[in-house]
Amino acid sequence: MTVPNPVQTAGFIQAGLAASLRNTGNSATRANVNLAQCGGGGPSPLQVVRFAENFPTAFKTRVAPTAAAGSGQTQVVPQNVPGTIYNSESGLIVNGLTGNGATAGLTDFGTRLKATFNNVPAGLLIFVSTANVTNDFVNPIANPNAGNSTTSYAVLVASETVPSGNTSPAGNATFNGFNAASPGVTVFPTVGVFELPVVNGSASAVWEVINTNPSALDSLDFGVYWAFTANPGANSPPTGTATVNLSYAPTPPGPFSATAGAAASGSLPIPRFADTSSGTNIATIVLCQTTLLFPYVTNLSGFDTGLAIANTTTDPFGTRVQSGTCDLNFYGTAAPPKVTTPNIPTATVYATLASTAAAGFQGYVIAVCNFQLAHGFAFISDIGARNLAMGYLALVVQTGTGNRNSGSLPTGLSSAVEVLGN
Repeated sequence: MTVPNPVQTAGFIQAGLAASLRNTGNSATRANVNLAQCGGGGPSPLQVVRFAENFPTAFKTRVAPTAAAGSGQTQVVPQNVPGTIYNSESGLIVNGLTGNGATAGLTDFGTRLKATFNNVPAGLLIFVSTANVTNDFVNPIANPNAGNSTTSYAVLVASETVPSGNTSPAGNATFNGFNAASPGVTVFPTVGVFELPVVNGSASAVWEVINTNPSALDSLDFGVYWAFTANPGANSPPTGTATVNLSYAPTPPGPFSATAGAAASGSLPIPRFADTSSGTNIATIVLCQTTLLFPYVTNLSGFDTGLAIANTTTDPFGTRVQSGTCDLNFYGTAAPPKVTTPNIPTATVYATLASTAAAGFQGYVIAVCNFQLAHGFAFISDIGARNLAMGYLALVVQTGTGNRNSGSLPTGLSSAVEVLGN
């Protein structure tokens, strides 16, 4: 007897998570953000991290909730009818059958979402919102309270494997005090903001889904904030780019290895995931620079040019003092390779001659100085300045980081505009 269509489709494999970075207004996707080394301030908005479902039931509570607040994270809700779709991380729960002290079929927690920050420059502080936010950094999603609310809601938890919460997961010690009333949390301005511990350049934040809508595509947005104390003279924070990976949690290599996590286990957490994400640049500390153009420099036909660069970051206006080197780039006849000056401290002037830095050269010079508020002067004369001489001020080329930074920037939304504008 021939059996038609002996192979039947039992299911489809589909990625459940789509993650992205969005701007602080949460109105569009956003690329990497440059932070001027001499800016500082904060905490200030950086980016929104978005975790979105690819199908309506990708995000799940631990168990199917009742109306009671936090009931989706407990282990007392019965799920004992075979064949029933509960739309929770737990499936059929059989009381009386236990393994390692756990009820058979009961997962360890609901869906968890993780942001892992790597290559964080020393001195750069990273903060995250303690719950998902709405369309900006100012307004959080209100705690729905009802356990079976269809308002998408997630809260920050202490780690990717900390036990799930009880009836009020957003405001009790189960979550290590990660709420707006706890020590170490800044209210910004109405959103609870927690500073992530950075260890060896890495930090992570994990949120657990408390409420979800099984009939709709959920998106959960969390605010990311930055702060640092500017000390450009000490190269702090150093230049560098922080990245972020967005994934489900828990994942290797933290609580378990990839090999162990892929095999059946009676002790590893459920659910658990493989992290297939790739790092995305989220913030870069960039040098504060000034670009100077010396339009005519010569060391031909018996003439020489003196070049002077002043570091004017010491002033009566409270500007943060800075120091750094300048790269002299020569363009024209007999142009030598780039010349890097010694470190030019604040309130000092560096001087050289074309005959010293670029013998036989004639053309123009672009000086890129690794500090703000550099100013230049050129003096052209015949050898010995006996018959002919002239001088001019170098042109300051507006490269975007040449403005003055006050000694103390305000915290909050305004400082982000000032620093990013530089």
